[in-house]
Amino acid sequence: MKEKICVEIAGIKLNILSEDGRTYVEEVAKNVEDEIMEILKNKKGCTLIEAALFCAMTHLGQGGESSVKVRNLETQIALYQANLNRLKKENEELREKLGYEY
Repeated sequence: MKEKICVEIAGIKLNILSEDGRTYVEEVAKNVEDEIMEILKNKKGCTLIEAALFCAMTHLGQGGESSVKVRNLETQIALYQANLNRLKKENEELREKLGYEY
C-alpha cells in the first residue's frame, strides 16, 4: 500500500507517494541531499538547481549502465542454462547407453 511521506531536501519539502516505506524514502532523501550539498560545496557558483540536475544526470547515467549490465548478465544466465540443459540430456543419454540405473 502506498504511503504519503514528507521529506525535505536542500530546504525544499516534498510529498512522496511510495510503497517502499518511510525509512527507505527518508534514507534516499538524505543521500540525495548529502550529494547535492557536496556538489554545492565543491563547485563554487553552482546553483541548487544545477546541483540537483547534475545529481540526477549522474544517477540516471549509472542506472543506464546498470540496465546494460543486467541485460548482459541475463543473456549469460540464459546461455549457462542452455548449456546445463544440454549437459543434463547428454549425461542422461550416456547413462542409458551404459545401462546405469539411478
